[in-house]
Amino acid sequence: MYPSSGATIRADINIKVEEASAADGFFIGHLVMPEMGVEAKSGIYPKLKIANAQLLTAGSTVRQRGGSYGEVTRVWDTDTYDCVDRGIEEPVDDTDTRDMKRFYNLEVSAGKLCLRNVHLDHETRVAAAVQNTATFPATNSTVAYTMANIATMDPVTDILSAIDRIEDNAVSPDTLVLPKAVFTRMALSTKMQTWIRGTLKGNIDMPVNAANIQAAFADYGIKRVLIGRARVNTAKKGQAAVAISQVWSAQYIWVGCTNPQAVTPQDGGAGFTMVWNAEGGLFVTETYRDEKRRSNMVRVRQNTAEKITDATAGTLIATQYA
Repeated sequence: MYPSSGATIRADINIKVEEASAADGFFIGHLVMPEMGVEAKSGIYPKLKIANAQLLTAGSTVRQRGGSYGEVTRVWDTDTYDCVDRGIEEPVDDTDTRDMKRFYNLEVSAGKLCLRNVHLDHETRVAAAVQNTATFPATNSTVAYTMANIATMDPVTDILSAIDRIEDNAVSPDTLVLPKAVFTRMALSTKMQTWIRGTLKGNIDMPVNAANIQAAFADYGIKRVLIGRARVNTAKKGQAAVAISQVWSAQYIWVGCTNPQAVTPQDGGAGFTMVWNAEGGLFVTETYRDEKRRSNMVRVRQNTAEKITDATAGTLIATQYA
């Protein structure tokens, strides 16, 4: 971190102003694809699929006297993961540290902001994995999520139908991932308001928020409603211009099963952030001294693989948002 050209440091104004101050509270990727520690950087594991392993086949037979029962032959498949080392470093110059200590701890701030940079990359990869129609099937909403359709759009039917589609795979979905733009439109929709206030027997002014949406769908197994609020600046490095876009596309709602208690992929859940145990946790912050540059180097890194382990444990609602 270094001062921009033309900046004047005012010692008489002993505060620090930071834009995007709430960004760290917007991340949900680590909840959608929870951390799972793995002993090997890359690995292969068995995977039992519905068809090949005959997981949902009713196959018992009647045995005649002296005969035998019918036999089942199961085939298992395999899947792989490969953790990748990613990170970012920031030099904290000794001169800047001494100058800025009147206002704030420059090294602590560098660690916080580097963590945000890496966290944002992780969020972007999780969103891309979850909102991937090649992985999770997408079904169009009954009515397009447009402002013109506020009175007729039907997110309740869309969500209940998505839950049914996942239960067809003998999986119990427990999580809704709503992009912020979709959540806002859903909160304005007549049918969602009616559903929540009727289901929860609340006041006519009961708000449509994440907690009440979860409570209204609790009988259908939903335990968590996550709102994708994260933003990313897509302007190229070095450009002064800011081009902010939402990480979670408004074109899709994800309904699926997350399993933060899982120890192995066999424990169930749509996907995980595989974290190589030998490299530390999900996010690792380090410092080291670069004497040649008279700087303390702040580094944040992770060695992970964002892996969809069970594509049958989730589905997408294509919102037709406009």
